[in-house]
Amino acid sequence: MDAGARTQLFIEPYPSVTPEAGLWLGGLQRIRQALLRTVERIDAGGLGQEFIDWRGVNGDDNSVGSLLYHVAGVELGWLYTDLLMQEFPPYVHELFPYPDRDAKGALQHVPGVALSEHVARLNASRARFLEIVGGLDPAAWRRMSEPAGEEYAVTPEWIVWHLIEHEAGHLYAIRGSVRKWLAQSSSGTNATASR
Repeated sequence: MDAGARTQLFIEPYPSVTPEAGLWLGGLQRIRQALLRTVERIDAGGLGQEFIDWRGVNGDDNSVGSLLYHVAGVELGWLYTDLLMQEFPPYVHELFPYPDRDAKGALQHVPGVALSEHVARLNASRARFLEIVGGLDPAAWRRMSEPAGEEYAVTPEWIVWHLIEHEAGHLYAIRGSVRKWLAQSSSGTNATASR
């Protein structure tokens, strides 16, 4: 089989001031593309709002909606709190009307939020993240920031690595929720009983 007939697997660098950052941001974009393709399949499959809000068979899992909300919020949290060491600007509070965590420390359940709203939030958070991090020069890419109240110092490089890892983990959980939903739906279990 010649190379032209094979699926081409590579990371497309994201246009950045620092070439190394461009490769990492390209990886970050790849995982976001995979997340958005999964969301598109959920939508095209007609699983609907009931599934987006579903918290698993026992009612104690994170819903897909909560995971999407969390992924976007964590991205901006690392950007503003840890990298820029700034308070959230007003637009962030508008994008995230609910706290990330509930009173018990679990991810906030955000029922009734449409997939299109979650996708718009993901797109807004990513656009701002890429705008800032893609513009970092090599010295800034490796510069440690020391966020107030934290016991760590962190580079933008590590933040991007962590966001790739974080989003991949939640993508896996979302795909697992789809499998569980389809399995319990095909077995005749009442999907709404455990919301």
